[in-house]
Amino acid sequence: MAIYHFSAKMISRSTGRSAVAAAAYRTAERIEDQRQGLEHDYSNRTGVLSSEILVPEGTPDSLKDRATLWNAVEAVERRKDAQLAREVTVALPHELDDAQRGALVRSFVQTAFVDRGMIADVALHAPGKEGDQRNHHAHIMLTTRSVGEDGFEGKDRSWNSKELLEDWRESWAGHANSYLREIEAAREIDHRSLEAQRDEKLDLKKQAHERGDERAAHELEIEAVELDRDPLPDIGWKAWGMERRGIQTAAGDLWREARGRLEDVRELVSELRERFADTYARVRDVAEQSLGGLAEALRGADFTALKETNDYVREQEREAERSAEKEHDIGIDRERGHSL
Repeated sequence: MAIYHFSAKMISRSTGRSAVAAAAYRTAERIEDQRQGLEHDYSNRTGVLSSEILVPEGTPDSLKDRATLWNAVEAVERRKDAQLAREVTVALPHELDDAQRGALVRSFVQTAFVDRGMIADVALHAPGKEGDQRNHHAHIMLTTRSVGEDGFEGKDRSWNSKELLEDWRESWAGHANSYLREIEAAREIDHRSLEAQRDEKLDLKKQAHERGDERAAHELEIEAVELDRDPLPDIGWKAWGMERRGIQTAAGDLWREARGRLEDVRELVSELRERFADTYARVRDVAEQSLGGLAEALRGADFTALKETNDYVREQEREAERSAEKEHDIGIDRERGHSL
C-alpha cells in the first residue's frame, strides 16, 4: 500500500550546510563549490535513478546547469545564516513503475513550484539495498529567490507561509492519487494527520451502523485500527546520511522501532481483513445454500398431499367444534330440567 510522506526543510548556512554539497549528494555528481574552494564528489554513489532541473519561463540558460545554478545561489547569499534552498522530500508510490513515478513528480513540481517562480532540482532515488524495497522517493531542491532574465532577484517571503505548505501537502496527495487511480490501485494516500483520518473512519462507521450496513461498518472499524498508531519519526538528514553509509545511529534505531510497530499493525489489519472476508464468505454461502435449497425444494414439490392433509385437519377441527357446541347445548338443557 502506498504511504504518504511529505517533508519540507531549509538548507541553511547557520547549520553548516552548503547548497552545492547538497545538490551534488542528491544527484550523485561531482560539483566544485567556488565560494569555499571545495570539491564535492559523490559520482560513485548508487541509488540515484534520474535527475533534472525544471525552471520558470524566462530563466537564463546558464541557470539550467546544476553547478552554475547552486554556485550562483551561494554567491548571491551574503549572510552567515542565509537560507540557501528549500528541500522537499516525498515518498513515491511503489505501485507505479519508474516512468510513472517520474511523470508524477515532474507534474507536481511544475504545478506547485516552478509555475510559482522557483527553480527546482529534482532527483529520484531507488530504495536502499538493505532497506524496504518499497521506499522509492524523490528529493526536490528549490531556490528561495525569484529569478529574472539577469539572474536571481529578491526573496519571495510568501513561499514560507504555513498555508502554502499545507497547500503543497494536499496537492501532492492529489497528484499521487490521480496516478494511483489510473492503475486502479486498491488504496490512495491522505495528507491529513492519522488522528483526523481515524476520526473520519469512526464517524463513517457510526453512519454505516445507523443505516444497517454492518459489512461496511466492520471494514471501517478495521481501517480505524490501522490508523491508531504514531507517525514514523523524522530522524533528520544527518542520521539518514549516516544510515545510508551503513553507520547505525540512535535516531535510526528509533525509526526502525517505529517502523516495526507499523508493520505489526499492518499485519494485524491484514489478518483482521482475511478473517472478516472469510467469515462474510461463509455466512453468505450458508445463506445462499439454505435459501437456494429451500427455493429448489419448493419449486419441485408436489403440494397435493399437503393440501389433502390440511383439508382433513380443518374438517376435523370443524367437527370437534360442532361436537363441543352440541355437548354445551345438552348441558344447558339438563340444568334447566333440574331447576324445574
